Amino acid sequence: VQTWALPISLQVNYPGAEVVGIDLSPYFLSVAQHQAPARIPVPSHSHPVATPTWLHAAAEATGLPDQSFDLVSGFLLFHELPEEAAIAILREVHRLLRPCGYFAMMDMNPQSPVYAQMKPFILTLLKSTEPYLDEYFNLDFSQALHSVGFQPPTAVGNSPRHRTIIARR
Repeated sequence: VQTWALPISLQVNYPGAEVVGIDLSPYFLSVAQHQAPARIPVPSHSHPVATPTWLHAAAEATGLPDQSFDLVSGFLLFHELPEEAAIAILREVHRLLRPCGYFAMMDMNPQSPVYAQMKPFILTLLKSTEPYLDEYFNLDFSQALHSVGFQPPTAVGNSPRHRTIIARR
């Protein structure tokens, strides 16, 4: 899934919202800017749909103002990171959210039976392309979110291999 897909989807579903997509990759930001206009439909009503704002920044240090968002989301991000970076991003997310704002993430589900039943050589192949997978699978997200100030999160499976976690500031 492309990094630009979630901000565009949010913008389409919430046309009045101010959506900001952040990526560390200038390449993917240019792809997002190119793809967004074609993927946002022309509305049938008089209210135009904005396009997301694209920001080149590290997720753990965005430079955005404190308490400036109602929702911050991460999509297939955390399994790509060392634990230290994941915690730094959660701190930044907490800083960015307004009181009672929400953090939502979708990523691999370490508790999935798919991974538990995976043949060792397949798991080894997977880890060869995902160098931080062990750190991600061992990170207790409930505890990590609590340690940076979030209320207890809700986690639900959304596919045989993935989960969604939602936490309130």
